[in-house]
Amino acid sequence: MGEEISVKYVLEKLREKGKEMGTDDWMIFVLDKLKEWLVVLQNFGGSLIAKVDEAFPPETRAEQLKHWLQVAKPFIIAGVVLVICIGCCRRCCGGRRAVKMMKAPGRDYRMPRSVFEGNPKSYFRGLHGKPTDELF
Repeated sequence: MGEEISVKYVLEKLREKGKEMGTDDWMIFVLDKLKEWLVVLQNFGGSLIAKVDEAFPPETRAEQLKHWLQVAKPFIIAGVVLVICIGCCRRCCGGRRAVKMMKAPGRDYRMPRSVFEGNPKSYFRGLHGKPTDELF
């Protein structure tokens, strides 16, 4: 509840401030906020790099990464094989959609439903007096 009130409060203050500000002031305001956001991202990146250095000290980083690669190798291989199998199955089994068929009205054969549903008026208009091959 308190968050809703604070969000509403901030939005109301922004609306009031927006009425007072011109376009140049808005551009300056937006640029300042973007600069603040870039500083936050830079600080986050620096702290993330510090955490990585703490977990994998530069002196032993190569050995630790080799060890974790050896531990993860079976999982990586299994994941690659699974992705390849899924890709093959999708290509072979799921790549083609079955075309829905229906009995052609006024004829004694089956036709794709999409052809009829696309323009049934045209189908019936051209039905009389035309051989079956000319309907498509």
